[in-house]
Order: sequence, then C-alpha cells, then structure tokens
Amino acid sequence: MLEREARRGAVAAALVAAALVAPAAARPQVTDADEIEYPPLPPFEVPEPTRIALDNGMLLVLVEDHELPLIEAFARIRTGQRLDPSGLAGLAALTGEVMRTGGTERLGGDEIDELLEGRAAFVESAIGVDSGRAAMSCLAEDFGEVLEVFADVLRRPVFDEDKIAVAKNQARAAIARQNDDPQGILFREFAEVLLGADSPYTRPDTYTSIARITRDDLKAFHGRYYHPNSVILGLVGDFDTAAAVEQVRRVFGDWAPGPPGGAFEGGYKTEPTPGVFYVEKNDVTQSSILMGHLGVRKDNPDYYAIQVFNEVLGGGFSSRLFSRVRSRLGLAYSVSGGLGSEWDREGRFQLYTTTKTETTGAAIEALIAEARKISGDEPPTAAEVERAKQAILSSFVFTSDSSSKILGHELDYEYYGYPLDWLERYFAGIREVTLEQVRAIGERYVKAGDFTIVVVGPRGGRDRPLADFGPVTEIDVSIPELEIEAAAASPEMLARGGELVAAAVAAHGGRDSLASFESVRQRATAVAATPAGRLQVEIDQLVVYPDRLRQALTLPQGTMVQVVTPESAFLETPAGRQPLEGDRRRSFAAGLGRTLPVFLRAAVEGTVEAAAVGSGEVGGVPVEYVRLTSGGQSFQIAVEAASGRILELAFRGTDFVGTPGEVRQAYADFREAGGLVLPFSVEATFEGAPYMTSTITEALVDEPVDPALFLPAE
Repeated sequence: MLEREARRGAVAAALVAAALVAPAAARPQVTDADEIEYPPLPPFEVPEPTRIALDNGMLLVLVEDHELPLIEAFARIRTGQRLDPSGLAGLAALTGEVMRTGGTERLGGDEIDELLEGRAAFVESAIGVDSGRAAMSCLAEDFGEVLEVFADVLRRPVFDEDKIAVAKNQARAAIARQNDDPQGILFREFAEVLLGADSPYTRPDTYTSIARITRDDLKAFHGRYYHPNSVILGLVGDFDTAAAVEQVRRVFGDWAPGPPGGAFEGGYKTEPTPGVFYVEKNDVTQSSILMGHLGVRKDNPDYYAIQVFNEVLGGGFSSRLFSRVRSRLGLAYSVSGGLGSEWDREGRFQLYTTTKTETTGAAIEALIAEARKISGDEPPTAAEVERAKQAILSSFVFTSDSSSKILGHELDYEYYGYPLDWLERYFAGIREVTLEQVRAIGERYVKAGDFTIVVVGPRGGRDRPLADFGPVTEIDVSIPELEIEAAAASPEMLARGGELVAAAVAAHGGRDSLASFESVRQRATAVAATPAGRLQVEIDQLVVYPDRLRQALTLPQGTMVQVVTPESAFLETPAGRQPLEGDRRRSFAAGLGRTLPVFLRAAVEGTVEAAAVGSGEVGGVPVEYVRLTSGGQSFQIAVEAASGRILELAFRGTDFVGTPGEVRQAYADFREAGGLVLPFSVEATFEGAPYMTSTITEALVDEPVDPALFLPAE
C-alpha cells in the first residue's frame, strides 16, 4: 500500500472514548435501534500542516509527529492512466511500476531492494487512474539516505529492459485472467457501458497495447509528466520541520521545472444508457448484478446530505438494502449501494448484489423497488437520518485516526483543488444535515428509469427473462488476441511457401494418407517445467478430423480432461465439470488446427495459405520458415528443405498460469504410424525457456473411436 497507517493520534483516542464512555450498567436497555441515545461527540480538531513551496514549484506539506522514530513521505504527481496515448493503454501503469523496479542512475532495482531491506525501509511508486503516487518509510535516523533513493526514483529512473519485460509479463498475465472473476467483469463492463467504450476511464490494456510499449515510451511519459512543479510532497513523522525542508531542498532543489501536466477534463459520455446488458458466464452458479447511472462530484453542494442518504440506503446492517433485500427477502449473498462521487469527475449511483441464479429476476426487481421507494413514496425517516448521521460521525474517526491518514487527506485536497479545511467541513457538514435535505437527494439524483443494468451469470435457470427489465444487449468479453502486423505475402513468398508445404506433405505420409485419415490418437509421457517445479504428466490426445479434440492430462493430483466439439466444450477435473467458454474454448480449439496432421490435411485440401518468410536453423539443421494461415489463425513451421520434414512449430500460446507468449515445439524422432509420419519427440519452450518435454509412447491412426470419449462422464 502506498499509504500505511503508522499511529493512532490523540484526537482518535478522544473520539473513540466518547463513543464508549458510558458504562453498560448506566444505559437503559432498548429493543429497537431507533431508541438508542447517542452521547454527543467532542469537537473534531485537525493538526495544521506546514506548507512550503520550493523555488522550482514543488509544494511541501509537513506534519510533525514524534510518537515513534519514523518518517514517511507521500507524493502526488499530476499524471495518470487516463493520459495514456491512443494505442498504448497500460503505459502509465508500467511507467509507475518500473520507475521503482528498474532502478536509477545510481542504483539498480535489486540494489535498491537490498539497501532498503537492510534498513527496514520501503520506497514505492505507481501511477493510478488520475494521479501518480510515490511513498517511502524509514527510521528517522535513515531519513537522509532513504530520501536520496526516493528522489532518484522520481527524478532519474533508468527503466531497465529486463524489469520492463517482467512488468509486461505481469500485465499480460492480468489480461489473461481478467474474465476469471465475475465481480471484475461486472464492474468493468458497467463502467464501459456507462462511460463509453472510448473513454480513457474504461480503455483496457490489451496484449497488443502492452506489446507496443517500448523503453522509449516509458522514458517519454516520465519526461512529460514528472517535474517538480507537478509534485506535491507530504512528510509526516519524527522530524524538525526546518531541518526536513532543508533535506528535501538538498535532493530536489536543483530539479528544473517543466510544463504543467496532468490537466484533464471530460473523457466520458454523460447521457444515460438504460437497458439490460448481459455477460454469459456458465462456470458460476449465481448472478452478479450492478445497476445505476452517473453520480456526482465531491464538490456538489448536496455532498453531506448525499453521504447521509447513502448510509440510509446501503451503509450497514440497518440500511434498507441490507435489512430488506438480504435479511427480509433472503435474495442476496451481499448487497450494497449509494450515490458515488469522485474528486474531479462524476462518480456513479449504483446498486450491487449477488444472488442465486433462480432468484435473479426477484433480486433485480427488489433493487429497483428500493430505489423507487427511497426516491419516491417512502423517503428516509427522521429516525433513519439520525441513525445514519451518528454512524457516519462515529466511524469518521477511523478515516483520520493517524497523522499519516490526515496527511493523505491534505494531499488529496491540494491535488484536486479543494478547500484545505475540507476535513473539518465534512465533520461539521454531516452534523448540520437535515431530514428535508436527505429526502430531497433521492428525488433529485436517483432516476430508476435511466438505470443501466448489468448481469453476469449463467444463461439458464433464471426465474424471469432479463427482457422484463428492458431491452437486452449481450456483451462479448472475449479477450482480443495479439495483433501481429505480418507483412503481406508477395507472389514469390506464396510460391515458395507452396513448394515447401508440398515437400512437407510428401515427407509426412503423402497426399493420399493425409487426405484420408479420420483420427489420430497419441499417448505420451511428459515432464513440464511449472512454477512449482518439474512435474510428470501422462498425456492422451485424440483428434477426430475435422473438428473434435480430446486431451486427458494425468497429474499427481488426478486426471484433467478437456474436450471440444461443434456441440460442446468442457473441462473435467477431480473437483467437477465446468464448461469451456469464450477465450478458453477458442484457445483450446485453436490447438486442433495446429496439430501436424490436421494442418497438413488442410494444405492438401487447399484451405491454408502458405508464405515463405525466411530461413534459419533448428538444432543446427538448415530450415526455411513458412507462415501458415488457416481457420482464422496464423502460425509458423520450420521445414528442412532437404527432407521436407517439419522440425519446429511456433505460435502464440499461454503458459501454465495463462500468461500469453511465444511457444516453440521442436520435433524429432520421426516414425511411421498408420500411413502418416509423425514426430515421437517434442521439446517445447515458452518465451525461450524450457516448458515441456514429451516422448510419444504410442500413435494410433484410424483406430475405432468410442463416441463416449467426447461426452461428459456420468
């Protein structure tokens, strides 16, 4: 975390004590929450930070706290992911990460790690949606040394190529997993529908955008936005203010100012998009539901009343959503909602729940009903408002119970241009909210007729059609493949490619055998290089031409079976069965088209384009490379010109944890099997590193096939 809690201040202790001072024996027993009498809270006081502007435009905000011999620093930088250039989504996030991991002109990233670990210190850097952030923490006695490292990270990152590669691999792994979690899908797609697919707030990282990013891009992004006049630096801890300022001036004072950065307005559509938007996810047994529309900014004049309104609607166990939708109706595993706000753009009014598939319609209806009630004929009551105000004021202490948290708030106010006494105003503003003000919020800001409703869950088993709640749009969440800009094939490339493929057909059994085979079953013993170490795997793969593939992998934990046919696709493990859908189905099915006998048969039938793309060596043997395009995918084979044998297959695939990258399979030990000539040894690498070594123990061509192998086990 970039902001770490270090201490609880005296103000926090006073507020907590005020909430708990009355002894239990002195309190009359009550049977209803509305009968609870709350003791008055003491005045809320915030320590006044010292603000100093350096000559180069850097603003310092300092709070002394001598409770512990620690010093923390937090920086806000005027940049953000919303400033990613077109086509380079992910650049800001990579820049923020590799600024730290990639090291500086003085110390490499690993050297920084070692130095900080020896001093129980940390230095971190990141770039979020609308700001860059950096943080450090250390013992007071190490402040000068760690501050130098912190300054170097902000000012002089070198963006080491190896660390960029690590960060890009992590980004690709995150893309590969982005459809695993239904809640992640839900909130991502809700934002995209609400704000627009072209909004910088919803623009997703893709394999292509990550692949395009270079070290020069990171250096340019840093150079554009990282200047002292774009930095607000906060310090909190055991220091003398004057001495701390001098130390900051020593490491930052000669940093030359640059152009102002980070200004950003708009970037999203504001008109509502009513209707139902559905994402099919059949490997779960519940529906995740999110509905709403745009909300407000924090500088809205009704902000304090909105906070009380939110507490009444969805703020806790006594809120309407929890007590009615979850407790009374029993429709929700979890439920929440409210009118959200952001510092410099509108937040969202949203209602969220998860429910059993068979109560999807009832849950949607219940959420809409609560929105209509609180904004219409059943506005908040005086008791609800008073209870909500007390809950907010009593819990407010935990948002400001340390000097570090208070400093974090102050930096936000500076960064977004809010009044510097916003914290005190908030406390007083909540106290002064009236019943009439809270009742006006629902009518003014909640528009159930404009709701965007997003549902993620299984297609079947719902109690009501989604169309009952508006026109339904199905959302495709498949992950775009890496766009490889292959050079157009010239007539000469196509001619030579055709010659090489013809030679490969002859070397692997001939046209007649390849044109007539119906099935190929191969069994193999393999050793996989997994993140957990070497793993023994038994493989049983069955191909039935043209469109059926079954692969059984026997591991120490049990057997995993994957099947794809025109009718269905599924995965069976010892834990149960689940459908293969979307990207997972496409990825597994693509393997069928890359099976050697299958793509050679496609070549015989004239459904593959072959283009010669160069020459090289595989295992010291001269080869010519041929790009094959068939069935919507492209991959590359290496053909030994002298024999026609295919010695290597290269394609875009994934590793064991779903990270995409280049897979290369080197073929050897060719033997005849049922009229075909197949490799009995396969050495696979992933991104150049050992991945899997397979030894084929049996290859059966056109043996009788039991149709039950392609059906789910009973």
